[in-house]
Amino acid sequence: MNEQPVGRAIVTFSRGWQTLVAIRSLGQRGVEVITGDHYSMTPGSLSKYSTDKFRYPDPDIDPEGFIDAVEETVLKHKPEDDRPYVLMPIHKESYLIAKHRERFEPHISLALPQIDQIMRVHNKGTIAAYAKETGLPMPTTWIPETIDQFNTQLEQMEVPAFVKIRESSSGVGIKKVDTHEELQETFIHFVEHFQLSPGDLPVIQACVPGEDYCVTTLFNRGKLEACMTYRNLRAYPAKRGPGAMRETVEAPGMEKVAGEVLGPLDWHGVAELDFRWDGKSDSDPHLIEVNPRFWGGLIQAVESGWDYPWLTFQLASSGKIDLDEERRLNVKTEIPILAFLATLNELSHSEAGEAALKDGWKKAKAEFQDGSKRVGLKALFKGLKSGLNPKARLAEAQRVLADHKHNVYDVLSKEDPGPAFGIFFPLAVFLKHGKVNMDLITGEGGPSLEDGNSESS
Repeated sequence: MNEQPVGRAIVTFSRGWQTLVAIRSLGQRGVEVITGDHYSMTPGSLSKYSTDKFRYPDPDIDPEGFIDAVEETVLKHKPEDDRPYVLMPIHKESYLIAKHRERFEPHISLALPQIDQIMRVHNKGTIAAYAKETGLPMPTTWIPETIDQFNTQLEQMEVPAFVKIRESSSGVGIKKVDTHEELQETFIHFVEHFQLSPGDLPVIQACVPGEDYCVTTLFNRGKLEACMTYRNLRAYPAKRGPGAMRETVEAPGMEKVAGEVLGPLDWHGVAELDFRWDGKSDSDPHLIEVNPRFWGGLIQAVESGWDYPWLTFQLASSGKIDLDEERRLNVKTEIPILAFLATLNELSHSEAGEAALKDGWKKAKAEFQDGSKRVGLKALFKGLKSGLNPKARLAEAQRVLADHKHNVYDVLSKEDPGPAFGIFFPLAVFLKHGKVNMDLITGEGGPSLEDGNSESS
């Protein structure tokens, strides 16, 4: 770090692993980083680049208290000189800060869109309506406003499809259904479980073939200044969970659509857009949703040469950015533990040895919950040994496990080892309950379904 700090930043949501990426990015460039969260001990606060930390009330429970606490911190740490001073919210709390930006802008710089722009694309109902209105390539989406309207449209809806609550992240409140009966059951269950009111009911989106791609962007008053794309090699839970292993790709078609989505809204700041594409040259990618904030796979962009935290700091403080880094496509990153679980999941779903692996997994979870951790691990590895026939499955296992070689990890760093302790708590939860708490693992979670909707159970 430089002797004279080049500026100061206040960063929220310090439990998020994407936040740790931002803290390290800024700290390594000589920015003093003050980290905040409503938890007291987080990966970000354990970083050597966190020069100070603060706590705020849970913004979901006490939004006014949250805004008051952040404003107090902004005033407390305001530099006496004219060095850059930037407030950089990372997760959903950025919506609250955008809504109350008049409380902050006299004292600190922001690179955030307006709250009405955020809600135009964040809500799955409004983004679907916007896409239909502007002709953007999105899968067919039904947006029922009442349960009666849903029942009337039910037989017209294509299956298989995804049922999605309108505001969610990290696979929470999303389920694939294959029949109209399952669609109706899931829709009603989501309404009851999430206590949804008319006008805020789940949307139903037709399935489209292909793989998931993430287009990352930074806009300056509607101008697309930086853009890169990565795809998820593995996700956990499989098919609907957050990306656990990623690689950078070239995707000019999707990036063009990203500009067409947010440019006309005069977007200012970062956003990530999810697409699905089958890879065929004669087919168009489909826009799935927009995340109007920093995203879980932020490290993939930074390691590939698109240092969005630093670029956002520049944009907020000077109104312009300098893309001075070399770009790389041969980069893969992964989330510790989550990527390993995704690998085990892939192996367990192979045709050969599936029964043995599932039996070992079942016994291991039972022991993790009520018995001996040692016996649980023994059962797990016995299942792996039986299921992976040495002749038939060794090559497959080596191929899958080799994907972890030379990867960059979200948390682990020789230069900044402290945040690695943030891994142990979610690991302990997994060993005790036999399932992954996605909020603890990714920092992206929300309410969870306890009756089997999660594929990690």
